[in-house]
Amino acid sequence: MKISLSALMLLQALLIAPMACAEPSSEFCQLLQSFVTAVKPDKTKEFVFRTSWGSNFKDAQEQILLAKRCEPNDDPAAKKVCAYLMENASAEFTSTAVKETISCLSPNSHFDTQLTIKSGSFSVSYGTQERGSIVDITFREDSKVGGIAFKLAVSGY
Repeated sequence: MKISLSALMLLQALLIAPMACAEPSSEFCQLLQSFVTAVKPDKTKEFVFRTSWGSNFKDAQEQILLAKRCEPNDDPAAKKVCAYLMENASAEFTSTAVKETISCLSPNSHFDTQLTIKSGSFSVSYGTQERGSIVDITFREDSKVGGIAFKLAVSGY
C-alpha cells in the first residue's frame, strides 16, 4: 500500500493540531522566566529557535521532512529553554511557541485557538519598574538559513 508524502504530512498535522493549541506548560514558563530574570541590568541576552517544515535548512545536505535547531549563545539559562523547545516545540506549528511565550511573560494576554501568527515582532516588559527586562520577540522567515526563526532578546534594566 502506497501513501503519498502529502497525505502523510496532512495526517500528521491533523494529529498534532490539537496539541498545538494548548496553554503554555508550567515547566516552559519557569524556564523562560528564569532566563528572562537572569539578565542583569544593562545586559542583553538572546536565543534563536529555528524550524523548517517540509525541508531542511539551507546549510544542511540531508533531505528531511522537518528540522529544528536552537542557538542559546552559550547562556546556561537559554540552553535550558532551548533544550525544552527542541524536545517539545512543534516544527509545523512554531507560532504556538511564540504565543506560549507571550502568554507566559504577559499572563493577561490570551490568544484565540484559531489565531495563527505568520510573522511579527512583539515587545513585553517583565518585572517591576525598578528592576526587570524588556523582552523583544521576533518571528519571521529566515532567507539566509531557511525556515523560520523565533528570536527572543532580553535587555535588563
